[in-house]
Amino acid sequence: MKLKNILLSLVVLSSLSFAETPAELNARTMVGMESGLNNIQKGFLYNNFDLVKYGADQIMKENKVYHDRKVIKSILPKGKQQMENIAMITANRVDDSITELKAYMELKDIRKAQDAFVNIVKACTDCHNIIRGW
Repeated sequence: MKLKNILLSLVVLSSLSFAETPAELNARTMVGMESGLNNIQKGFLYNNFDLVKYGADQIMKENKVYHDRKVIKSILPKGKQQMENIAMITANRVDDSITELKAYMELKDIRKAQDAFVNIVKACTDCHNIIRGW
C-alpha cells in the first residue's frame, strides 16, 4: 500500500513539474501566432497561397487560448484584469479576420485577403496596447 501511495505521489509531482505557468503559456502561444503571421506574410510575398492558408490555420489554433476568461485573467498584468472583455473581443476579431482572409483566398481576391491580414495585425496590436500600456 505504501509503495502505491509513493508511486501515486511521484506521478502527481512529475505532472505538476510539467504544468505551464500562465506566462509560459502566453509566451508559447505568442511564438505560434508570430510564426503564423510570418507564414502569411511570406506566402503573400512569394505567391505561395498554401503558406498563407497554413499561417492562418496556425493563428486560428493558437488564438483559441484567448477565448478562455480564466487564461486571459491570468495573463493580463495586475491592474489590467478588468480588460478581459476587450481581450476576448480582440481574440474574436482575430478569428473573424482569419475567416475573412480564408474566404478571400478561396475567391482568389488577394487584395482583400491582404486587407484581412492587416486587420489581424491591427487586432494583435490593439491587445498588445492593453498589455504593454502603449
